[in-house]
Amino acid sequence: MTDENNQKRQRNVKRTVRFTTFEDAIVVVKADIAGLSVASVMRQSILTMPPPSAARRPTVNHQLAVQLLAEIGQLTTAFDRAAATGVDPALIETAMRDVLEMRLVLLESMGRAP
Repeated sequence: MTDENNQKRQRNVKRTVRFTTFEDAIVVVKADIAGLSVASVMRQSILTMPPPSAARRPTVNHQLAVQLLAEIGQLTTAFDRAAATGVDPALIETAMRDVLEMRLVLLESMGRAP
């Protein structure tokens, strides 16, 4: 960050808190469900502040969908390689159609266009 951004930052006091493993898991899950940072969830809870107008972190489901999209990309590459080795083209075409359908559903679930 630039010095100008640091000067504009209003939250300049830092506090440290310790949690048990179980307590930490609860806080992290609440943050993931809300799509917020842990600090935002704690601030909202302690100060009874309204949540920020926009989530700043993707939810766990969104992160998993992105990871699945990456895996789908690897599958299409593997199918292309299989086609070059003489695997039945009809099987590859069927598998590719299924994979592309999964990709479309994932993109739609994330609110993105293909």
